[in-house]
Amino acid sequence: MNKIVRWYNQNKRIIWGVILIFAIAIALIQVLNNYYKNNANDESSSTNISTTTYDTKNYSIITEEEIDETTANQSNNLIEQFFSYCNNQETENAYNLLSSECKEELYPTLYDFVNKYYNTIFTEKKSYDYNLWITTNSANTYRVEIMNDLLATGKREDMPIEEYYTIVNENGNYGLSINGFVGKEDINISKEQNGINVEIVSKKMYIEYETYEIKVENNNNYNIIFNTKENTDSIYLEDENEVKYVAFLNEIPDSDFEILADLTKTFNIRFNRSYKPTISIEKVIFRDIDVPNKEEDDVIEVEI
Repeated sequence: MNKIVRWYNQNKRIIWGVILIFAIAIALIQVLNNYYKNNANDESSSTNISTTTYDTKNYSIITEEEIDETTANQSNNLIEQFFSYCNNQETENAYNLLSSECKEELYPTLYDFVNKYYNTIFTEKKSYDYNLWITTNSANTYRVEIMNDLLATGKREDMPIEEYYTIVNENGNYGLSINGFVGKEDINISKEQNGINVEIVSKKMYIEYETYEIKVENNNNYNIIFNTKENTDSIYLEDENEVKYVAFLNEIPDSDFEILADLTKTFNIRFNRSYKPTISIEKVIFRDIDVPNKEEDDVIEVEI
């Protein structure tokens, strides 16, 4: 017994060191077992979660809506046919795919299409990729990336051309709007105030801005300045959330805003509003209307 006690006293540091090492090892094994057990459970439970993936050619990235298969196929086929015609230099066939509004607004003739668009984009064969961007009841807009066709040209293009194509239904026939043009909407709402009649005739929608056709009739026996241009935000749109979108007044010469007595002028005014079909414009506001013998400028608000 004394020998055992003496041996323990001589080796107790080693003995307790070994015991401590075993204890740490056992604890580490338990921790690892729990980790792998929990990880296995997480993987098992994740396999039970239902996940949905969307084809971005049929599912809108912005409005988060999926279009029906028939519409998707017609839209996809139209884009693919357009590129096929352009790559094969069949410009007239490509032009015939454009919507009537796109032709009227951007390319009234085949010559316009070829010189203003085709010769700029299709300098050589192109490859492309596209995703459904924005959907509405009447149109679907796609974001399109246009690149050099590496197989056809042997050239790599670092930066693709970003384009937006909109597919519109025109009396049962699908047409293609290109170059960022979305479409036109008739409004025909007017307001008369102090002998000045302001009519919002229509708007043309582009991906990056909107242009409004506005008719101003001066029914007074004196001239007016419809906008003094003293403030850059004196003509603007206001949406349902009271967000303002100002007009690019610098694009209109000062002299154009002078409207003689009993005369009418029509303006095409561009606003800095990108395409937002889910948010409605509620008002068009015109400030700084200079009327003779009045200390303060008039303000006209047209609700639409």
